Amino acid sequence: MDHVVFDHEPPANLTTMVIAFGGWIDAGQAATGALRHLVRDLSASRLARIDPEQFLVFTQERPNVRMRADESREIDWPQSEFFACPPGDGREGLLLFSGGEPHQRWRTYTKAFLDVAERCGVRRIVSLGALLAGAPHTRPIRVTGRCTDPTWRSVLEAWGIYRRPTYEGPTGISTIVLDAAERRGMSHLGFMGQAPHYLQNAENPAAIHALLTYVARLLHLRLDMSQFAEAIKEFRTQCDREVARNRATREHVQQLEQQYDASAAEEPSTLPSGELDSDKLMQDLEDFLRKEREGGQQS
Repeated sequence: MDHVVFDHEPPANLTTMVIAFGGWIDAGQAATGALRHLVRDLSASRLARIDPEQFLVFTQERPNVRMRADESREIDWPQSEFFACPPGDGREGLLLFSGGEPHQRWRTYTKAFLDVAERCGVRRIVSLGALLAGAPHTRPIRVTGRCTDPTWRSVLEAWGIYRRPTYEGPTGISTIVLDAAERRGMSHLGFMGQAPHYLQNAENPAAIHALLTYVARLLHLRLDMSQFAEAIKEFRTQCDREVARNRATREHVQQLEQQYDASAAEEPSTLPSGELDSDKLMQDLEDFLRKEREGGQQS
């Protein structure tokens, strides 16, 4: 397979893929941070990597050099990696991906990317992202969702986070990949978090936790989230300290808090849990996808 190096023969039963691209839609490193947590917590093993030579400009994203104990050097090249998590523990097989946004040859990159997904049996893709927004660090992270499948849309509406896509303008590699995936018959759902715009370079554990919470709920994953409570508390304490140093920043955060609270009061409440069974809707979707796979095998 062009531009892809496999560590071992790929399985064909990884029906769901979770992806996170670094860069433009990875505010607070929320998406890639959530993906790293999934890899660790699910003990996923690396399956393959995309060779960066054709897709990255190394003067824009440079490799790192490290010194070994024997004083020789080791070069770490930017990675775009696939991880396999076989079926088990009540879940379907998962293919996980994390990598930086390529600088060039997006169509070629997208083909290589989806060829791997197709070879592994992927039928649905969940994308993770986070954008810088006018959101205060003192409030819960907002997550919205979009999707192409009507059953998934019902789930997101039941959770009160579905947003109809309206954005027009420059876009990122995730949009290109998902558009091409739809043409290959793969459904997709995207979770997008909102990270404070005044904390551009800081890893945001609250945003990572928010994305993981929705992924775990959607895919019925049992994740160890115990580390986040203390990390979020420490992160917010550090942010409070930094904000307190500058009057203009304090006043700006207070204004964001007022806007957040006002918009929260105006948002419609989510449906009562008994009015729409999201677990049943997800089961219906899984049954539909299973029948599609069985039909394809028979033809």
